[in-house]
Amino acid sequence: MKNNSIQKISLFIAASLLAVACNTVAPKTDKQTETSKTYTMNSAELKTQLDLQDHLEADEDGVEQIYKYSEKDMLIAIPLIAQGLKDSNYELIDQPSFEEKLKTIFGDIFQNENKKVRLREKFSTIFVDKKTDEFDYTNDNLFVSKEHKFITRVPLLGDFIEFTDSTHYKIDLHKKTISLNKYLFNNSKPDLAYLLAEDSLFLKTLVKSFGYTREPKINSLVMNDYLNLDDNHMPTVGEIIFVKNGAGVLEIKQELLQWITNHTTVNDNALALALGQYAYALYSNGDNEMYTNNPFKIFSLEEKRKIAAYIANTYEPLYYNLTPKNSRIWPNSTVLENLLVEDEGLAAYLKDHKYFLLPALKQQLEPAD
Repeated sequence: MKNNSIQKISLFIAASLLAVACNTVAPKTDKQTETSKTYTMNSAELKTQLDLQDHLEADEDGVEQIYKYSEKDMLIAIPLIAQGLKDSNYELIDQPSFEEKLKTIFGDIFQNENKKVRLREKFSTIFVDKKTDEFDYTNDNLFVSKEHKFITRVPLLGDFIEFTDSTHYKIDLHKKTISLNKYLFNNSKPDLAYLLAEDSLFLKTLVKSFGYTREPKINSLVMNDYLNLDDNHMPTVGEIIFVKNGAGVLEIKQELLQWITNHTTVNDNALALALGQYAYALYSNGDNEMYTNNPFKIFSLEEKRKIAAYIANTYEPLYYNLTPKNSRIWPNSTVLENLLVEDEGLAAYLKDHKYFLLPALKQQLEPAD
């Protein structure tokens, strides 16, 4: 009887331990879930390239860099990334849809090589700032594979290739690469949530350097950063709202103007005032040192007037709606009133261009009877 009791207790303990083991959740990592898949394609070339990429930087003994990342490295990495995305359930979309998505994200900048884009046979490079070192892995240049329909930052083989023996290797893409493509091209909201939590800095780069303003949650990340700037630097928000794309064409990010409208309150008009200061900087070359691109210099008169129109269309309704409720935080005159004095031809120009079909602007200059 005693032995039977001991056996029952032993079986209970074993079953409990098994249940705990089965319900234990593996810790999350930044790597994709481990896969048993291995590959052998081009393994010899991969090994050679891995060894070369080990010498991209000077070592601790002061030995200079003996290898420089090049187009060849990118061409080797592209099909491997494509396979890794496929293994991670990334869904390829058709070519027209992919190109339309690219246009939505980056603007219409892929027709010809320009200040922002370098076109190559197998991929295109979108520069985070200006054309400097294309393959500098310390910056956020993006590379677009139209054949395989994905984007990536500079891929270092050692970050996602692991040899299991002399000829077999695994592809283990970083979760950020997977989520970026699933969010942008598969509309995956869980992957957006991951990026907001784990790669917010790069999401801000999408807005500030690449002009992507279609996602409200990312816009809020960026605009709140500007809200935290001091009064002298807050007007630089205009630099991400009124931009020239790679082809030199003025683009106005209306989603960010709408964000200012939505977040200006009775007691907080900081970004509205900053927008007004940017409007004045268009017409004055003084005290513009805080701008990366001086608005007084980079825009033509016609572009300045169009920008002024969009700023006035945003600012004027806020001014007239909120000033009666808290006049002490608003100036005595509006942005439009001041700009009409500064630019005597502005009113006629706006009328000739039908006020750019901006209703609040037209209401101010041609009030209904």
